[in-house]
Amino acid sequence: MDEIDEKRDELRPKSGEAPFDLGEVFYSRTDDRGVIQSGNYVFQRVAHYEWDELLGAPHKTVRHPEMPKAVFRVFWDELKAGKVTAAYVNNCAKDGLNYWVFAIVAPCKGGYLSARIKPSSKLFEPVRQLYEQLFDAEKNGASVDDTAQALLDALKGMGYDNYDAFVVDAVGEELLSECAHLGLEPIASVSGARELVSLADSIIAATRELSTEFTYLGGIPRNLQIKAARVERTDGPLSVLARNYEGMSVDMSEWFEAHVVGENTSFSSIRRTIERAMLVGSVATILARCDRQLLSERRTLGTVEIEPERSMLGELQADYKTRSREAYALVATEAGKIVNSCRDMKRMLLGLDTLRVAFKIEDSRSGEANAGIGDIIAQLGAAQERANTQRNTILEDSQRMAELASEMQEPERAHLPDLLLYGPRMMPAVAKTPSLKKSAA
Repeated sequence: MDEIDEKRDELRPKSGEAPFDLGEVFYSRTDDRGVIQSGNYVFQRVAHYEWDELLGAPHKTVRHPEMPKAVFRVFWDELKAGKVTAAYVNNCAKDGLNYWVFAIVAPCKGGYLSARIKPSSKLFEPVRQLYEQLFDAEKNGASVDDTAQALLDALKGMGYDNYDAFVVDAVGEELLSECAHLGLEPIASVSGARELVSLADSIIAATRELSTEFTYLGGIPRNLQIKAARVERTDGPLSVLARNYEGMSVDMSEWFEAHVVGENTSFSSIRRTIERAMLVGSVATILARCDRQLLSERRTLGTVEIEPERSMLGELQADYKTRSREAYALVATEAGKIVNSCRDMKRMLLGLDTLRVAFKIEDSRSGEANAGIGDIIAQLGAAQERANTQRNTILEDSQRMAELASEMQEPERAHLPDLLLYGPRMMPAVAKTPSLKKSAA
């Protein structure tokens, strides 16, 4: 046995939490019914079962009895829909010790792979309190259907439209929090994805403001025509300009509806695309860590052969890396479309401004200062300025998004520090065995 091997019975406390460190990751692989097919040593160590007790057993073997059933109902609904998902889970080891994990679960050949890290983010405590409420409700007779809905309602109250939105945020929060607690620089692949999410939110907010301004601009020309009719003959220059302005503003509103706020536009889909890229990229990161820790453990996995298991992890990791690059390439493409839309908007806004200036000139010639036209022209100018400010915000954010999404496709963005690759318990061995660092992930 290696000198750094844990003497499990000596190191485990008699009560409380099972030893599981920040920076460690463990995984288990199940068939499509949730029956355990394999795992790594950290899984066995933390769960405190022998391999012959784990392999072929249902995964609920390690489920803590106080976990609400609602969590697993929602969790399995996501998995059966073919999604990558995640959840906070409280497990119970063979000796009665509990251990909380943040589990990221991805479909794999023949079933599912669940990778777990120790939760440490600001989301963990509110979720734990929510679980207590759900468990109490189930214990007092509430149906799983009702508590599952209560879970989704509670997440909506926390600002998440659905469980998918919660998963995306929680994955980013946990991976960044883990680095922060370990004193590491944020993983570039995660921090970059989080920046993209922030840019998407900024673009969405600016788009809403822009939509409000365009609605406002579209309602003003009719007032202009009414005012113009009071100070000049029928079809005078002010009336003509007002009709032209109305026609141009209507065209612009229709263009905005079709190209910006429509369901299938780049503006409306960009955040979903980023979330997908972030999630599959995070899975690739976690899989790299699982593979490297499996390599560093150098232990038997019961009747499971290590090399085929590493091969499976490698293939799955490569698949998710490819999917991540493809998703970020799509983000870059969509961001480029938004940039082009912003340039089109600039031309339209310049056209409106040209008409506004012409209107101002004609108004000054009319000599009717009290007609109120000047006030309306000033309102147009202020609205156009606000619209242009929002357009500039969208342009700058989408340009940065295109640049960052292109960077996220580069291999070096996936670099991981040794502490995350091997875990704190293996670091002494890594220091003594440099070849571990050079081994292929």
